[in-house]
Amino acid sequence: MRFTNIIQQWFKDEWGGSLLLPDGWYGRPYDNQHALTFIEESGETLTIILDQKLTLHFEGLKTVKAQKQELFFGPFEKLRFDWESFGTDGKHGVKEYKEGAVKILSS
Repeated sequence: MRFTNIIQQWFKDEWGGSLLLPDGWYGRPYDNQHALTFIEESGETLTIILDQKLTLHFEGLKTVKAQKQELFFGPFEKLRFDWESFGTDGKHGVKEYKEGAVKILSS
């Protein structure tokens, strides 16, 4: 895998985007523009952290495509999504996906 450069360049060009998970939007569509704060590739895994609060940990990711206002991830073997709320309530959670695609879309 060598997806880091594609992802970093897309965030440099677009500044951020809204997150569309395999089961729907994280938050309201185009309401939040999440910024890249960390990225790491190791073997068959890719970890991306957005806004220091949203972690996407892909295993067996096959493709990353950058097309203007869309960054596309998929297919993958497994995705673990760890999230922490942006408010003061301190909520957090984890979702796991075994199929689908993820998109980050800029407005």
